[in-house]
Amino acid sequence: MPAVSVIVPVYKVEPFVARCVRSLFAQSLADMEFIFIDDCTPDRSMEVIREVLEREFPAREPQVRFFKMPENSGQAKVRMQGLALATGEYVIHCDSDDELTSPDAYRLLYEKAVSERLDIVTCNYLKEEPSGHRVLVKEECQGVSDLLLDKVQGSLVCRLIRRALLQEGLLAPQGNMGEDLVLALQATLRARSSGHIDEPFYLYKYRPASISKSQGRESAIRRHQALTANVRMLVGLLTGSYGYKENDPEIACFKYYARHCIEPYVGDKACYQLWRETFPEVDAKLLANPYLSLEKKGWFVLIHIHLYDLVKRLTRRLGKRREQA
Repeated sequence: MPAVSVIVPVYKVEPFVARCVRSLFAQSLADMEFIFIDDCTPDRSMEVIREVLEREFPAREPQVRFFKMPENSGQAKVRMQGLALATGEYVIHCDSDDELTSPDAYRLLYEKAVSERLDIVTCNYLKEEPSGHRVLVKEECQGVSDLLLDKVQGSLVCRLIRRALLQEGLLAPQGNMGEDLVLALQATLRARSSGHIDEPFYLYKYRPASISKSQGRESAIRRHQALTANVRMLVGLLTGSYGYKENDPEIACFKYYARHCIEPYVGDKACYQLWRETFPEVDAKLLANPYLSLEKKGWFVLIHIHLYDLVKRLTRRLGKRREQA
């Protein structure tokens, strides 16, 4: 059994994937399994991976597995396929247009997991904007509440998870928005122990053209529908098997989180109606919710009185003026 299985979805990443796989194959942890899942990519992404492997890291070849989806299926199904194929003691994911920041990343995560008998070990990550500016994102998770209250993202790329937690009875994500959260939350519910390394081992490169960041009203609606389905499924799990109640303030915040994809388009009548109809039961007590920030409560009120777009425009203008000053 390999120490760590790395699951890597591949789709239309030809310009970026060489840097990604070099950072993977250069890891100092020797006992690894790399699973590259071709989601019917139309470019040369898979060829690039094979070229880098054969020319630069031939010693890793026995550890590499390739699998092709029967049709383009999206990130959620690809992640589940990767879990079905993985054989490692622990699993972690890596997106093929990102990269690791240290050759010791997976070794340090694994050594901490083994030495402290942990089911999950998290690390931080760097978010790189198209301008090149990088922001440190903390991903230390103290428990389920941090995921429900959006204190951490639940990203699978900075979560080393004991594979046994992601096997029997696992609920599969519905669509390609919030799919990381579906798996991260279930793993957290099942974990007996977890730890954190306060280092940014992962570099996430923000690309507006990616599936989860594509712009436009119709894309936002599709993301909203997928996220809403995943939140509804997780709320059902939490209330059905883990003792949570529908009217718990944490659950209300979690449901409200499902609206954020559609929020930028609430100036559109149909999108505003969709926003209102998404878990409307949380609205009555939202302003009194102790877990929702004042900022989010303010935007909630502005949307209801149809001033969201105006205030957003003013806020952006003020921000630009401060940058220019």
